[in-house]
Amino acid sequence: MESASSGRRPQRHSIGLIEAPPKMAEQSLPLTKRFALFAGLIVIAASVLLINLYKEIAANDLYEFATRSNEAVARVFSNTIWDAHAGFLTTAHILTPDAIRQHPETQAIRRKVLTHMRDLSIVKIKIYDLDGLTVFSTNPQHIGADKRGNQDFTAARIGRPVNNLIHRDSLNAFERELSHRDIMESYLPITSASGAIEGVFEVYHDVTDLLAVTHRRQVLLQATVGSTFLSLYLLLIFAVWRSEKRTERQYRKTLELARTAARAEESNRMKSEFLATMSHELRTPLNAILGFSEILKVQMPGTNDEATRREYADNIWSSGRLLLNIVDDVLDMSKVEAGELTLNTSVFDPVALAESCKRLLEGQALAEGITLSIDVAPDLPVAFGDERRIKQVLLNLLSNALKFTKSGGQVGLWVGEDKFGHLMITVTDTGIGIAADDVKKVLSPFGQVESSYARQFGGAGLGLPIAKSLVEMHGGRFVLESQPGKGTKISVCLPPPATSEKPVERSAGTASVAVPA
Repeated sequence: MESASSGRRPQRHSIGLIEAPPKMAEQSLPLTKRFALFAGLIVIAASVLLINLYKEIAANDLYEFATRSNEAVARVFSNTIWDAHAGFLTTAHILTPDAIRQHPETQAIRRKVLTHMRDLSIVKIKIYDLDGLTVFSTNPQHIGADKRGNQDFTAARIGRPVNNLIHRDSLNAFERELSHRDIMESYLPITSASGAIEGVFEVYHDVTDLLAVTHRRQVLLQATVGSTFLSLYLLLIFAVWRSEKRTERQYRKTLELARTAARAEESNRMKSEFLATMSHELRTPLNAILGFSEILKVQMPGTNDEATRREYADNIWSSGRLLLNIVDDVLDMSKVEAGELTLNTSVFDPVALAESCKRLLEGQALAEGITLSIDVAPDLPVAFGDERRIKQVLLNLLSNALKFTKSGGQVGLWVGEDKFGHLMITVTDTGIGIAADDVKKVLSPFGQVESSYARQFGGAGLGLPIAKSLVEMHGGRFVLESQPGKGTKISVCLPPPATSEKPVERSAGTASVAVPA
């Protein structure tokens, strides 16, 4: 019932021995987040590009439509009005603006314009002669205005039509006042049959309704493109998310398989080391039993007296007892690993249990020159569990502490309870301690710190793993604190019984016992 430990390094270590499985340090790559970010940027950029492209195409189409419409109007005027009134219009500059407004031909031109343009989207027409004088306008107040400094007029005068999309808050149309209108303003040259430029038309085309239709189409396009791209975006994110989760699950499964394989390999290695160790541990008592039995069997000289035979019999008994303890430990550990170890639980007196363990080990403590002290808190209630297995835990821990404590050292056992009523058992020693890297090993089944070929202490190395497993089977906690060269402290916490029990009456003087070296 021992667990060997040596080769300690000077490193402080404190560990709870009910140890959770190692958490995954790996974190999956945030593929979905990165895809969502980049895909979102691409979707936004594509949507903006398509919408702007549509706006540009729609604006160009509107511009072309209004331009062709205005040019058609200009040709109509050239054919119907200019040819009929060219003589008046080209010589009107000799008249005053009021005379032009009152002239019968101006009134005739106005009647023709109203007749031809009443149901169209043309809201204003002006006619300029080559000197830039406004010789006709649907708004009579503009007749006589000088346009020579206007760049658009100048361009049309030399044969380059000019079209401008403008917004007017108010506009004096043919027969009414308009407000908040979008206008396509066109300056168009007036040509004769020979192709010579004789004047300039300015045509105002109301495109407000066309712009409204274009805007509604643009909004509909934005909604359609946006919803389509959003749906595709969400579907792609969902597909990437599922793929990432599937990859992550596969990764975790592969990682768990690798860890399981590593644990199995480590377990096989430890069992191989344990078997190598056990070959030595089993041969030692067996050789002693066979040797002393052989001496008694052949009745070698000097073995006939009663004292010698008793000594040999004691040696055979102690070797057989040691062999039995080793076999019991192996069987217990095997049952624990197979889940076949059962507990016979009942209430028991923890003070009596502690004193029983003291009596069993005080002879070993005296022989090795170690101070064994046992301190029990007064008025402890009865404990609940398998008394034989709890006693096995205490004997394992105390035997381990005595084994690894040098002569002149101290081993202590404290029994009490915490504020929640849990039974607390603490075993401390001033022995060689356990290094941080070795704690997990000495607590694992078949794990020993020392090499099979360089052992300083005997034992199968199952004491601590068995004690830990038995405490955990009781639903308790097993905590080990150790510092190389300064000793080890092991704390066991057991849950209270299901029903409240009264403290057991004990005789005075049993609360604290000490066995001096």
